[in-house]
Amino acid sequence: MIVLVLSFAASLVHPLRARRAAACGPLPPLTALIPVKTLHAGFAEAQRSLFAQEYPDMEIIITTAESDSPAIRAAREIQHEFPHVNSRLLQSHYTGAVSPKLNSLWPAIVDAQNDLILTKDSNLCLTPGELADLVCSLRPDTGLVSTISLATEPRSFPAWIEASIINCFHTRMLMLGDAIGLGFGLGKIMLFRRPDLIRAGGMDRLSWALGEDMALARTMNSLDLRTVLAPRISHQPLGARTFSEFFQRQLRWMVVWRVQLPAVFLGDILGSAIPTAVAGALAAKLFGFDVISVAVGTLVVWCMLETILCAAKGWPLSIWSPVAFLAREILTPIIGLRALLSRDVAWAGATYRAGNPNGSMRPDANGRPAGNSRQ
Repeated sequence: MIVLVLSFAASLVHPLRARRAAACGPLPPLTALIPVKTLHAGFAEAQRSLFAQEYPDMEIIITTAESDSPAIRAAREIQHEFPHVNSRLLQSHYTGAVSPKLNSLWPAIVDAQNDLILTKDSNLCLTPGELADLVCSLRPDTGLVSTISLATEPRSFPAWIEASIINCFHTRMLMLGDAIGLGFGLGKIMLFRRPDLIRAGGMDRLSWALGEDMALARTMNSLDLRTVLAPRISHQPLGARTFSEFFQRQLRWMVVWRVQLPAVFLGDILGSAIPTAVAGALAAKLFGFDVISVAVGTLVVWCMLETILCAAKGWPLSIWSPVAFLAREILTPIIGLRALLSRDVAWAGATYRAGNPNGSMRPDANGRPAGNSRQ
């Protein structure tokens, strides 16, 4: 409960950090990479938010493993809307990494015109001027800049459950970590210098990891370079989610955390409302208080604080929210137990195994060395 209150306070004061962010000098040339796979809700809005950034010297590379798809066609249409932006599509046939996202990104990282690299997930929206703020956060002693993302526009009950997990738990805990000076590698947005990555070992340091963001943060740390969170908040429109989509996404995150960051995995399970209510009930029994009253009261206070936080911050809130909070508390230990029993996760229409540590480069399906083709 103490952590809840501290993270609640950190979330309320987080905007003060954005106001204190100092201006920086001339902005260096940058290459932004967008891996695309499926056409989802908010796809066009998310891509336009990058193309519309007023950045003085920017190259955009849209990376994909397919030669054609609805997402690729939508991306081409957005390219045509911004003919003044230096952009191109690059198809990757690389298969040397465990992560399909990293397989899509790596040829573009190698082929980028600029050494300053930004990766942005296709479902994340940037606010005007956010790109410049990200670059200003990359100091000489910094190796990786990420950003906290906020779930917006949930259009189904599973999406409301996911929003309650992302906003009411992950976002406020990240804001608490940020307030005490901790940095986290978060894959929604990653900004880094290519020479730093190459100096640290390049793909050999990343290929084993399904969670490439955590692996990249660890790689930069090996160079004594910090990982920091930028002051601005990015937005991730959820749209409609099926229960299966929600469950598989949460399971993937939990499996990756268990394998790569066990402390985060344990914190995700133990730092929620039901374990806190159980702990409160056990303590109540020792001191002669009514066990049921303390447990129910803990849950009620927890949900009230999260509701107040959402209302105060303008985060998504509806009549579904209390039910979504309760569903989250029931499902989190179930998903956590499932994550304990297997390293296999469903992602992008295929099954992948987390935690392969050998980092070897695999050939493609035809036995040829991995490579890429440009369009």
